[in-house]
Amino acid sequence: MLKPTSRSLVRNWWPVVFWLGVIRLESTDLASASNTGGLLYKIISFVWPRVDPALVDTLDMVLRKTGHFIGYAILSALVFFALQKTNRDRMRDVLRRPWGTCLRDLWRPEWCYIGILATIVTAAADEIHQTFIPSRTGRWQDVVIDTGGAAVIQLMIYFWAARKVSGVATPQVELSSTR
Repeated sequence: MLKPTSRSLVRNWWPVVFWLGVIRLESTDLASASNTGGLLYKIISFVWPRVDPALVDTLDMVLRKTGHFIGYAILSALVFFALQKTNRDRMRDVLRRPWGTCLRDLWRPEWCYIGILATIVTAAADEIHQTFIPSRTGRWQDVVIDTGGAAVIQLMIYFWAARKVSGVATPQVELSSTR
């Protein structure tokens, strides 16, 4: 049986666990809109003393939603690559060809689906958790933004993998004129 070793699991999955911790930390009062908006206002007003607070609020909202999109895209990618590397570690000794030369070595739909599903579950749990914090609100719209980030990064990973394999599958032949 091709079971991954404990060492392989720890090496491949620690980034996912770390990033889940970052998301959990950002789900607390520490990252509430009042705290991030106040900090952003101090930074901007230091450079631009007569800044309109409404502009800072709008910028804070845009940065927060962009953070949702990017943060959960990172989670989805980390889950995908953890699955990919765990598979690589399991299969490396039994493959009769170099690993990474076929698209199924670098990308599989089930890895993509699991990455997106992990994002949806984490985002929904995060938003539910925020409903219990007085300074936070849980919003289903944020789960949609988070899922969008996961889907976009999964598309990018697919195109990266397809491009990488097409470059491996068609090596460049150097022609020399030695007569």
